[in-house]
Amino acid sequence: MTVLRVGIVGLGAQMQENLLPTLLQMPDIRIVAVCDSDLTRAGQIHRFISEVAITDDFDEMLDTAALDAVVMACPPQAHRDLAIKAMAKGVHVFVEKPPCFTLAELEYLIGAARQAQVVTGVGMNFKYAKPMRQLRDMTRTEQFGKVVHIQLNHYASKPTAPLWGLDSTLRSFLLAQAIHTIDLGVTFGGGELRDIESRVQRHEDSLLVSLELGFSSGATVSLLSGTMFPYFEFDMKIVSSNSMMVELNNLWNITLHEPVHGTSATGTAKRWRGAWQPGPLDSGYERSGYFGELEKFFDAVRNRSPYEASFESLLPTFRVIEQICHADSARADVAPVLALHSTHAAKSPAFLGAQTNVL
Repeated sequence: MTVLRVGIVGLGAQMQENLLPTLLQMPDIRIVAVCDSDLTRAGQIHRFISEVAITDDFDEMLDTAALDAVVMACPPQAHRDLAIKAMAKGVHVFVEKPPCFTLAELEYLIGAARQAQVVTGVGMNFKYAKPMRQLRDMTRTEQFGKVVHIQLNHYASKPTAPLWGLDSTLRSFLLAQAIHTIDLGVTFGGGELRDIESRVQRHEDSLLVSLELGFSSGATVSLLSGTMFPYFEFDMKIVSSNSMMVELNNLWNITLHEPVHGTSATGTAKRWRGAWQPGPLDSGYERSGYFGELEKFFDAVRNRSPYEASFESLLPTFRVIEQICHADSARADVAPVLALHSTHAAKSPAFLGAQTNVL
């Protein structure tokens, strides 16, 4: 298999704890350069690889390292700007989520990728987690039937303040956390995304997001997420046209519920439950999806084939994020106007007369 020359950009916690250990398990990947705005931090690569060039200048790395691909774990604005530079040089790009801030920025990145004819990838590790792959296999069988509804609960306690220089905690949360859950809803919903309805509730610094999606496949998605919870939890239920339901708890346990007709004299139906979970020898990086996402990305690079979690694949997910933010902003703009009308109405003679009639 072709050995790929890879540059790392951003040697922070996510890279050191998840992406770099995964890359080091891949024998056909050669890390040849590391770039970080903090040169001392870039030098920490030498704890893992003794001979590798380090720099704090991304342009220099592109010009000197003869890269096939870059793997980035940076703030979104760096993903956006550096990806554009790398793609212009014909370098394939994998970035941690989120790749950028807005739908318009994502569309620009997609256009740049098409022009450069490079493979792009985004670190959507939930999609490649071993239990999620198992879930996808189970729901694609003829026995399971057609997916008709997906229920997603994604509980979190942060962020409670804007990230990355943004002025919106809501957008920060959607990009940092809920992007995974929305993407899974889009993935299992199938077909074209047609309907988006959302509502945001706030209490002090915390928020609650409820979301309903409809797809051309006929499937619907209900999602509850936010930062108004005391802990992290992720649960997913998928209901089929054959009255079966498969349930995923915290990206770990899968339980399949299905009706089985009983044979007793009363004819009462019994229900069967089957369970699945990753084996005790499963690698942490494989189980969590980091190995799978990078392995599939590099396969796509070698074969010049589409990658499932590309920039373009996130278009529906970013449409949902934009719609949630837009709807929330519109409600915020309308609320003061409604309050003003209510105050004026309460002071009007007609309103006072109406109150008198009621009493």
